[in-house]
Amino acid sequence: MRIGILTSGRAKSFDEPGAPPPLVEAGQKRGHDVTLIHEPELVIAETGNGRTITYLGEPLPKFDIILNRPGFVTEPSLHSVTTEALTAAGFKIINHSKLGDVSKNKLAQHLILSQAGLPLPHWAIARRPTHAVAAGKMIGFPVMIKVAFGTHGKGVFLAENIETLSPIVDYLTIRDGNPVIIEEFVAEAGRKDLRAFVIGDQVIAAMERTARDGDVRANASLGGVGRPVTLTDEEQQIAVKATKAFDLDLAGVDLLRSARGPLVIEVNANPGFEELTRATDIDVAGAIIEFVEKY
Repeated sequence: MRIGILTSGRAKSFDEPGAPPPLVEAGQKRGHDVTLIHEPELVIAETGNGRTITYLGEPLPKFDIILNRPGFVTEPSLHSVTTEALTAAGFKIINHSKLGDVSKNKLAQHLILSQAGLPLPHWAIARRPTHAVAAGKMIGFPVMIKVAFGTHGKGVFLAENIETLSPIVDYLTIRDGNPVIIEEFVAEAGRKDLRAFVIGDQVIAAMERTARDGDVRANASLGGVGRPVTLTDEEQQIAVKATKAFDLDLAGVDLLRSARGPLVIEVNANPGFEELTRATDIDVAGAIIEFVEKY
């Protein structure tokens, strides 16, 4: 099987030696021809001879299937054009949906999850610093502040009171002019969250992440430590429902255990799985490739 893995990242060097990425290695171990497709190297052209798609200056090879790994943190429409063009050209793409691309925008993500009836921390979207302060008062301090586009915990802040919230939202609104999310801080979660890795209709692995000392963000990239955890039936159902809310085939769903039950804090359409694999000893990359084979 010829598998392409579409990534929005830019390759450092196409001749760089070293071990292949985990998904490439997992596919090769199962006898597949697996190729990374770096989106910045694709050119989509429409001429008198029709539409062409080239990669590194050559016609894009035919793939049996392409796995979309949308790692961008910019406006989704800048990238959805690529998967739309590939689909129109006849390529079969896993984890491609317009809602999946929209999920990269955390403002839209809150709205879509809420409309799907999923439980969330209390939240508000504010465009002006004065409105953000009012939202903080309404939700109740302390609160979390989140930017629209961010990854690996970047762009997430804790504000204990108005005095700490005001300078943060002042800076954020000046920096990029985008609205910010003001979100309830769930103290009883104890600086921990849950990462559920969903493939298809089931959670195939889950871990509890604990933030490092001096931080409230439990992301592994920021030093958060994972350990295997058994999710309740309700938590598993919520994780799968959150994935389906964005019409995704696979996703990482982050949950908090609160006094009023599980709460969804994020759905990641390009979930990392290195820490999850280490913590649970589950071959997540292999499970993804197995899903690709059966798609």
